[in-house]
Amino acid sequence: MKQVITHLNPDLDAVASVWLVKRFLPGWEEAVVDFAPGKKIEGVDDHPEVLHVDVGLGRLDHHQTGKKISAAKLCWQFILRTRHGQPFDEIEKQALTALVATVTQIDNARELRWPEVSQPRFYFYLQSILNNLRSLGKTDQEVVAFGMAALDAVLVGLKNRLTAEDELDEGTKFQLADGIKGVAVMTSNERILWEGEARGYALVVRKDPESGGVRIYCRWDNDIDLTKVYNKIRQLDPESDWFLHASKKLLLNESRVNPGMRPTTLSLETIIKILQKNLK
Repeated sequence: MKQVITHLNPDLDAVASVWLVKRFLPGWEEAVVDFAPGKKIEGVDDHPEVLHVDVGLGRLDHHQTGKKISAAKLCWQFILRTRHGQPFDEIEKQALTALVATVTQIDNARELRWPEVSQPRFYFYLQSILNNLRSLGKTDQEVVAFGMAALDAVLVGLKNRLTAEDELDEGTKFQLADGIKGVAVMTSNERILWEGEARGYALVVRKDPESGGVRIYCRWDNDIDLTKVYNKIRQLDPESDWFLHASKKLLLNESRVNPGMRPTTLSLETIIKILQKNLK
């Protein structure tokens, strides 16, 4: 049975290193996770069925190097060298590289330069949560299990973001009154809505190519009111279900909390025209 060993009281770098090995090193998916004190371990790299990560002062530990690196980065480089016959697709490789770079920043206290470090929202960040899980008395195994599930979610988010950036580049751009910019994209990637707003689009439209459902998001910091659009769409498309949020900035034809909504028959092009005619 293969083993991945990291240090007691695992931090984000230790958890990320274990996660990288178990998720992306071929043959190590079922490896058992164990823990050791943070000190030199004799013969640390001698056993082919055991990998010490972020502990033991071996090839996948960085504490003896004096460099601004992380065990996660060493594990990532090791995995890239090992996966000769199983290359990553480009989106996944970019996402993992960004994830590892962020872990490396945190492990070298570079997050102290982040503007949000003094804000309460900083305690929602994964490294803070892992530290506080230990404060709650969770076992090392529980901390690693939670961290690995969270990193799975982080990776999905990064991949969806990279995909959304490409989709936004290819989306249909349109103008509303007063030069307000909108973009419409045919995609199942929900991240497109947030990324579009983050790019500065005042209005983002997503139509799912499989279900046909539509979501229209407007940034909170503009004067757009979707009431007229809602009324016009209901007139043109009475057999579908639409929900206008109380803010008047979200118009939904599909919802995670109401999966039974009937999708619209209107095309993306038609919806853009309705927006342009009714948002003046």
